[in-house]
Amino acid sequence: MLVFTSTVLLLFFVWAFSRQRFHILSLLVSLEAVMLSVLVFFYSLSLLYSFTSHLFLMLLVFAACEAAFGLSLLVSLLRLRGVDLISSMSSAGW
Repeated sequence: MLVFTSTVLLLFFVWAFSRQRFHILSLLVSLEAVMLSVLVFFYSLSLLYSFTSHLFLMLLVFAACEAAFGLSLLVSLLRLRGVDLISSMSSAGW
């Protein structure tokens, strides 16, 4: 039952991630929710099939690094442009 719930949660967060079109901060938050739901899904599978937790820890470190890198890019974009809209990231304005 936990695997089914985490699968539905993962699909919902992927759908929410695809709907974010305006602000980069909301895009990063939904991307982090997708990563956390993947972690919950993998953890539930590891409990079900008694896998080791090495890959889970690697994914957790990857999610933390991805969040830090995304926030640093967001801060750089805010200092450069002053706005966090995705439409301001066109290649013609750089």
